[in-house]
Amino acid sequence: MQCEKALGSLKDNLRLFNKMELSSTFTCPCRPEFTYKNAKALAIHKKSKMHLAWETVQDVKDTRVKSKQYENEVERLKNRLIHRENVEAELLARIRALEESCAYWKAQCEGIYIA
Repeated sequence: MQCEKALGSLKDNLRLFNKMELSSTFTCPCRPEFTYKNAKALAIHKKSKMHLAWETVQDVKDTRVKSKQYENEVERLKNRLIHRENVEAELLARIRALEESCAYWKAQCEGIYIA
């Protein structure tokens, strides 16, 4: 009984789905509240001064955002370079100190024979 109900429900849904029609809406982000009648009207709008000005403003905004991202990346890389140079200098100082210590102990041990 439950299978027959589920099958009937599926058939009803399928009938409703087959009756549905798809429609396209033609909108532009520069005028989101406005819907154009067809693709040709939208294409004409995209050539208008208003739309071209909006695109220019968007391009400027995108360029500013990208520029800021690149500036941040450059600063991050500069900081990493400074840190690496500091670590390198510290490690070289430790190496020199160890070399001096080794030379000192080598000089102290000269002439001493361990049997």
